[in-house]
Amino acid sequence: MAYLIALDDGHGENTPGKRTPYISSLGRAIHENEFNKPMINFLNEELKRCGFDTLLVAPGDTDHSLTSRTNRANKAGADAYISGHFNAFDGSFEGSNPSGISLFVYPGHLNRDAGELAGCIAKYLRQGTHQNYRGIKEANFHVLRETHMIAVLTENGFMDHPDEAFLMLDRDFQREVAIEHAKGICDYFNVRYVADDPAPTYSMDADERLGEVVIGDKPMNYRERPSLDAPVIRELPAGHGKNGEPYTVHLYEVKGHWLRLGQGWISNAEGAYATVKMYDKNPNGSVYRVIINGKQVGAYADDDNIADQVRKAVESGKDNVKIERV
Repeated sequence: MAYLIALDDGHGENTPGKRTPYISSLGRAIHENEFNKPMINFLNEELKRCGFDTLLVAPGDTDHSLTSRTNRANKAGADAYISGHFNAFDGSFEGSNPSGISLFVYPGHLNRDAGELAGCIAKYLRQGTHQNYRGIKEANFHVLRETHMIAVLTENGFMDHPDEAFLMLDRDFQREVAIEHAKGICDYFNVRYVADDPAPTYSMDADERLGEVVIGDKPMNYRERPSLDAPVIRELPAGHGKNGEPYTVHLYEVKGHWLRLGQGWISNAEGAYATVKMYDKNPNGSVYRVIINGKQVGAYADDDNIADQVRKAVESGKDNVKIERV
């Protein structure tokens, strides 16, 4: 039977006072919910992929009362309660504002199960974006006091710190914090963490070129990983390269609609951004094995046979296809 984790995104969209000071470069303040909600949604996805059942105790953008949140978790018999927040000091960017991450458990529980769970989460939070680690503390917060299961509240930065405030809108940071929470929860419950692998993978050795990619009329971002949330390495120019020649780069790996060009990735959803030309033959006559869901289905020197096996795998819904040189 799967563990049930209750997830609380802290505050509603319009909770009074839960926002940064006014940020002139944005022309507005940032609401705490703009971090809490997407982070908890990412965490929800992470935990489900790892086999947990989850319960969102404050769904939607309405500001649910604290009592309704804890009652919902208690009624469902959740095994743990996680509440994600962003801290605040004095509501101003002036002065030497504190920064960093803190975790909270109910008084007297620091050396009990809740403290152990907080420690597991803290282990991974400390490995992520460099922030001041403020430790695991005790507090008489409603969501820690009124829950009938182990409960941890995390503060993942300070809204009134001029640098950390901008992290609230950073989707890479939101996802990173969610992953760190998920890894800690997995450790505590002795559940294997399953990393996200959203698309089939078709790859050869890094020194083997699968084909060529001609950049289309639109500029594209060259990313560290095959994900729109991955950091951008640089922008590839649109159209043509130097001296009017087509901008052509070598293709090394395909992952869904993502193409790896050297050490970076571009998205080519529906073929709208680039033209891909796969090589007809292996340039050195090598033989490649096709592995589907961990099982070899054949070894081929002809690209047509390789492509046929890949096509069949995709059409049948297989989600892990690899091509390796023999």
